[in-house]
Amino acid sequence: KLDTISPTLGKEFLYNIFFVGILALLAVSTVVAVRYRKLKIIVLMVLTLLSEIVLILGFSALFKTNLDLAAIAGIIIVIGSGVNHLINITDGALVGQATESDWKTKIKNAMSIVFGAYLVNFAGLIPLWSAGAGLLRGFALTTILGASLGVLIARPSYAAILKLLLED
Repeated sequence: KLDTISPTLGKEFLYNIFFVGILALLAVSTVVAVRYRKLKIIVLMVLTLLSEIVLILGFSALFKTNLDLAAIAGIIIVIGSGVNHLINITDGALVGQATESDWKTKIKNAMSIVFGAYLVNFAGLIPLWSAGAGLLRGFALTTILGASLGVLIARPSYAAILKLLLED
């Protein structure tokens, strides 16, 4: 079913969804701060999440896709799954000794979990994108784009920077 809403109501919905997105980012930052209590890790996670949002918005602008309510909801989903992946990488890196070969093994294990979760999400979103119409298609496309950019660019970058920070 497709509904039409007035421009003023749509504008209010967009403001509300952006507000919820900022609240989600603040909530995630607070939980990460309570969990790790290391400013370097907290700042790195938040900057990584913000960089993912910038990547999504950049690719959306490049391909001239609309950012409707469903697309913004997809961005919020990407933030949630992204922080889950970053926590997985961080926890894997902080456990035990940090020799060079041990570090590679830890990151390889963490990235295999991240990539497995990505494949499950991707497989679940493909039918939604191909069979969906309107809002569902925008949601699926934005979520697939954000998750792909996160797994292929942001997570490996995060792991490399985290290694440098933990060596200090």
